[in-house]
Amino acid sequence: MIETERLVIRLPEAADVPQVIDYYRRNLEHLRPYSPAFEPEMFEAAAWYEQVAQRRREMTYGESFRAFMFARDGAGDVIGNINLTQVFRGAFQSSILGYNLAEAAQGHGFMTEAVLAMVGFAFGEWGLHRVAANYMPRNERSAAVLKRCGFRVEGLAPAYLLINGRWEDHVLTAITNEAWSRA
Repeated sequence: MIETERLVIRLPEAADVPQVIDYYRRNLEHLRPYSPAFEPEMFEAAAWYEQVAQRRREMTYGESFRAFMFARDGAGDVIGNINLTQVFRGAFQSSILGYNLAEAAQGHGFMTEAVLAMVGFAFGEWGLHRVAANYMPRNERSAAVLKRCGFRVEGLAPAYLLINGRWEDHVLTAITNEAWSRA
């Protein structure tokens, strides 16, 4: 779990499943243009109970940290998700950051706060050297968040990910831990 001034970032628990499903239902149209196709299981409790266990296993083994964001001063509702996935060790010491935020939570700096916290976790707790994050060129909000957080543009990947049924170009960015050492 990560706590910031305004957020709690943590793995989902079984008690969160109804809120998680509600988050995706309420934000489906907002998230759809920037997300892979939403499978029907995304809205089924049984699939999410399985996800709760899977995400806990992945975290235990340092394979990923697929978390949800909760506002500290709110009613405990899910306001977004943020993930460190594809964690590589060895000579790479890297992971990929992904995230989304509820439409109603946009424009309040929550995502910048969450990204900075997750990068701090990746570098501090997991000892990684590099965190990559990619966005579609038309996603100006994501571009601004990553720039504010110190990510550098590394290039453009044509037809990089299948998003909402269409292959989309992505701007590739990353941030490195300049203080990294072989601890």
